[in-house]
Amino acid sequence: MLFFAAQNQLKTISLGKPTACGRCGKGAIARTVSSNLNHSKMKNYIIFFFLLGFLTSGGVFSQDVNVKIGVKDSIYSKIVNEARQLIVSLPKDYDVSNKAYPVLYLLDGSENNLIDGRLVTYNLRMEMIIVAIANTDRDRDMMPLSRHSYVVENPQAENFISFLETELVPYIDNNYRTNGLKTIRGRSLSGLFVMYAFLAKPTLFDNYIGNCAGWFADMDAYFNTLADKAFKNKSDYQGKKLFVANSLSDPLDPKGEIHQSVVDFSERVTSELNGRVDFKYMTYEDAGHVPYSSFYDGMKYIMKTE
Repeated sequence: MLFFAAQNQLKTISLGKPTACGRCGKGAIARTVSSNLNHSKMKNYIIFFFLLGFLTSGGVFSQDVNVKIGVKDSIYSKIVNEARQLIVSLPKDYDVSNKAYPVLYLLDGSENNLIDGRLVTYNLRMEMIIVAIANTDRDRDMMPLSRHSYVVENPQAENFISFLETELVPYIDNNYRTNGLKTIRGRSLSGLFVMYAFLAKPTLFDNYIGNCAGWFADMDAYFNTLADKAFKNKSDYQGKKLFVANSLSDPLDPKGEIHQSVVDFSERVTSELNGRVDFKYMTYEDAGHVPYSSFYDGMKYIMKTE
């Protein structure tokens, strides 16, 4: 009885549903915090220490719970000259069905980001194979250039995208039941890489999602030149989907340079690709760096336009 009474003294925090917003919309997640702490601090301390003693004395038994989020895999790349570690998450009915599935390639493929991907696809009821690609040298792989605003000793994004195209994607297609529909998602620096991939290899993926994506002003000339070349082959973009999201309160973009780069890029996509691409740029007012709901919003957008 005391255990349940003590539970009622704890603060409860509930997260509201993500709220989508337009280019200048408001914050991405509403949070509600309520407290039931109506008794004195001393009483709370007494209950806390009673609980601590109760839990450590064997009154409550606990055990570790292991949840499988994917299977470890790896591929040796001749292009980047190293083994690349993967975690592959399969749809729940994969082993008992003969279905083929779309693939989500997840950059910055840590366990935490994979869990985010599983939650997003689960909530949207999207059955997908998720391939989380672990980093080895993030700056090297994600950056196609080095500038004063972001210095990279040895930028090799061109090699990394060749690895994706000629080694990783064929490996996944040969070893898992895929249906040919491919999405790539990146965040922050890997979000910049997604936009680079959209320009450098527009036929490699069907959907491109860049969360907190864009570049600083001293990179404009490089990306404009890349776009000049890419947009000459307008047919390469037919039916492609691009979702980009940024925070207007991003502490890593205090001058708004990254946001402005995407505004300018949006105008080019709209005017030069003439509706061939389903494109959306979404901003969040008070969300900080990498708005949490932008992953959900991006996946929802490509799902609605399927």
